[in-house]
Amino acid sequence: MSWKDFDKQGARGEEQEIRKLGLLVVDDEKEIVDTLREVFAKHFDLHHATSAKAALDAFREHGPKIVITDQRMPEMTGLELLRKIKEIDPSTVRILVTGYSDLGTVVQALNEGLVWQYVAKPWNHEELRALVLKGARRYLHESGADRSKYPGLLGM
Repeated sequence: MSWKDFDKQGARGEEQEIRKLGLLVVDDEKEIVDTLREVFAKHFDLHHATSAKAALDAFREHGPKIVITDQRMPEMTGLELLRKIKEIDPSTVRILVTGYSDLGTVVQALNEGLVWQYVAKPWNHEELRALVLKGARRYLHESGADRSKYPGLLGM
């Protein structure tokens, strides 16, 4: 395979597949949503919400395969939101963002299979980006993406 072919099918192909998965960012603080949108804008088709109800509407409308949500929100917790999202699409990569004081919630979420990973506040943007991209690659792998088409997936 030539470099030109790899460039078309390899890294760029994987990037395009990852982008198409879509990412839903949910937090009741608009500033955090805006920050996360900046962090992920180059990698994903982005959807965002500042409430759990709006998040469910966006999820139903756009069907993103990756969801990042804050735990503490006014009308519904992140855990409750992820439970509803899992009922709609169990294959979704679900990531919970929470403070250290919510360790019991994290354990519950992991034990119930409601989250793939959790991220403690405050987070490092680069580490969060790497984690979410790892989740996207995992989704592609588990959904049966053609690994020969995306050699970069082998390094998961």
